[in-house]
Amino acid sequence: MAKLGRWMALAAVAGGVAAGLPARAALEDDGRSLEASPDATVVTADKLTFDYIKKFALFEGRVQVNDPRLQLSSDRLTIVFTEDGGAQTIKAEGKVLLTQGDKKARSDVAVYDVPTGKIVLSGGPPQVMQGRNILEGEVITFWRDQQKLECMPRARLVVYSEDFGDADSFFKPGAK
Repeated sequence: MAKLGRWMALAAVAGGVAAGLPARAALEDDGRSLEASPDATVVTADKLTFDYIKKFALFEGRVQVNDPRLQLSSDRLTIVFTEDGGAQTIKAEGKVLLTQGDKKARSDVAVYDVPTGKIVLSGGPPQVMQGRNILEGEVITFWRDQQKLECMPRARLVVYSEDFGDADSFFKPGAK
């Protein structure tokens, strides 16, 4: 329950701030900003509902997630927790935009199954873009740890060959 306890502590801090208590006293961080940590994930939204009993957090309205690995924006974000307090699933809904470096993905819904590393984009239709290259389909599925992607049905890929350098040299005799 340590992880879920941490979420409860954050909810208590938020409640204390809403009640007019100074956040510095609630956090006891010696004046250091918790957001300054390079591995901090910051989620902002118009509204947060946290249910300790049902083990979920619901962020609604102008949701922004800034994580060292990626950025996400959506209308709504739901996190369902495991019994020990880790994240089980994360579901973003409404104008979902994921950004990671020069890669972007957009869809109506994105569901991330944390234990398996599976990310499913649907609705919109979903698009994945890297530079000018675009992948579209009705459902795009990624497996985070397997460097694997599946797009179906109606997969459509637009690739600009100049973005890959001299791709023809790969097929020339003697090329390695």
